[in-house]
Amino acid sequence: SRLHATTTVDAPSASQTGWMGRPLVDEGDATNRADASSASSASSASRTPGQVDAEHFRQGDSVAFWANWRFDESASGVREMLADLGGTVRSSADATYWAYHAMRTSWFLGQGAAGLIASNALAGGGVKSPIGGDGGIRSGVTAGARLVAEAAQVYKQDLGFMRAGRFNPPWDMHPSHRQFNPMFVADKTKKFIKEATSTLRKSRAAKEAAAARSAAGGSAEAAETKVWMDSPLYPDYYLKTFHYQTDGWLSTQSAEVYEVSTETLFLGRQDAMQRTALVPLSEYMRERVNEGAPEDGSTATAVREDGAGAKLLELACGTGRFLTFVRDNYPGMDTTGLDLSPFYLIEARKNGEYWEKMRRRVRNARGGGGGGAVTDALRLIGGFAKRVGVPLPPLPLPNARPSNGGARDRGHEKIGSCEFVQAAAEAMPFPDASFDVITCVYLLHELPAEARAAAAKEAARVLKPGGLLVLADSVQLGDRPRLDAHLGKFGDFNEPHYRDYISSELVSVFGPDGAGLTPWTKELCSSTKVLSFRKPK
Repeated sequence: SRLHATTTVDAPSASQTGWMGRPLVDEGDATNRADASSASSASSASRTPGQVDAEHFRQGDSVAFWANWRFDESASGVREMLADLGGTVRSSADATYWAYHAMRTSWFLGQGAAGLIASNALAGGGVKSPIGGDGGIRSGVTAGARLVAEAAQVYKQDLGFMRAGRFNPPWDMHPSHRQFNPMFVADKTKKFIKEATSTLRKSRAAKEAAAARSAAGGSAEAAETKVWMDSPLYPDYYLKTFHYQTDGWLSTQSAEVYEVSTETLFLGRQDAMQRTALVPLSEYMRERVNEGAPEDGSTATAVREDGAGAKLLELACGTGRFLTFVRDNYPGMDTTGLDLSPFYLIEARKNGEYWEKMRRRVRNARGGGGGGAVTDALRLIGGFAKRVGVPLPPLPLPNARPSNGGARDRGHEKIGSCEFVQAAAEAMPFPDASFDVITCVYLLHELPAEARAAAAKEAARVLKPGGLLVLADSVQLGDRPRLDAHLGKFGDFNEPHYRDYISSELVSVFGPDGAGLTPWTKELCSSTKVLSFRKPK
């Protein structure tokens, strides 16, 4: 056993749920390890998607790291991890990043716990451990430590990519961002608590109904969960309350609470996981910038470092959160967000407009320099931590200094256009070869296989020759072998196509034998995998 003799953890049963009601898929107990071994033996005759990926994609260091990562909850293991993370703080910017994300994870951990406790109390179940396990404090602490440790590894990887110049620090770390406004935070928390109690109540009801049907000799499969309306404008698979969230994708309430709900589910690490999709994008953009203007007499324009001259489409953009990170790194790029939900497109437009407002405000106040923002952020974090009684070591406060951009930074920046289109990914209203880049974040696992294949062909059609397609979605079987035995249980959280997705070879869907694209790169980040493809010239 990897556990020290003095450390024991009760193994959860298959029916127990973890953080925010989702099924336990961690490898941290003997039962799961035994099940994983059995699953591995049973599937030895076939290859997992993770194994297939290795034959087709250039894999980053993150792939091997996450394939082998596990949480060592022993005292020595925790000390080793903390020392490793401490070694990543090499500058004031690093200290800012870690302080911000430590507070971020702590906030979402507390908020999620409050939602679970409220849900249990309303259901008459009393107050149990909100983390998962057997409901006891010890089990809850161990499970919570595992979740926090994984979040810390995500942040370490995220910071490493920033240091390597793959993308900028998160734009929402600036102290003038609305997330530091107590009124804004209180409103989001109120909406989340209401949504969490509703979601978990529906999840419990669905499990009880499935158990009753199974006991009566019927199918244990969960009942259909339709949204509040029918419409020939939407495919049947779309009219479901995915994740048991209110109204599925079809209400303002759902759109307004989605970001805070998903970030709570992942303890604040979802943004960092999504930003991994910027890694292949940065490599592609460097390639395009270095190419300069084409010499073949074509009408294609040269691409600049700020993204000007390139066009990007995000499929299923949802609330537009990831799109703001794209635009913050390539502000001159013309972008389009496509989604089937008009309610989520409204939220995406709001987020885009807010990013533009923040971008101009920060540049006007600081002349484009970053030193002042770092100083302000450190002081804000230190002051807030002191008020709430959280001890922090002294944070270095750098002197503000002008950026190298000089007068150009102080001028008005030309921001690329951002348009929004309501359409399905499998039937896009764009001409052939319309976009240089297409991104697709957390869509594929919610599509039935036939829609997934249709979306792949449509993406290949509207992508320009030589263009880039980036897919970011849930890890699949073989990506993190320790999770394989129970990975499919996330499908029980009203994800009807999840089990099919995690066993699907995406290279067969998007690659040469599918949509006709060429596999390029692969990265992993905790629960997320990122695959990129290129369209042959």
